[in-house]
Amino acid sequence: DLHTAHHSIMAIPDVVKQKVGEMPDVSSMDKDALAALIKQLYDQSCSVFAEKFNMEHEVKKNEVEIHALELEVNDMHGKFIIPQLKKVSNFKLMGGEES
Repeated sequence: DLHTAHHSIMAIPDVVKQKVGEMPDVSSMDKDALAALIKQLYDQSCSVFAEKFNMEHEVKKNEVEIHALELEVNDMHGKFIIPQLKKVSNFKLMGGEES
């Protein structure tokens, strides 16, 4: 049989197996069952790609925020901020005399 001669089993990573589950035996399925399986796998792949997109967006957002904070820190580096001075109501000169 030509089909079984070229048929090779592809290793599915464990992470994918956890997410999708084991693949059913498609050789015994009829056309309607195959169509249903394809639709299910397509829906799963859409949700996984949406999850991936959201994660990548969150990572990119965090990278931009980190970069902005790094720029702010680098800009402040070496600058001395003059502290706010308090007014003193009663001032004594060095000789102890009141002004």
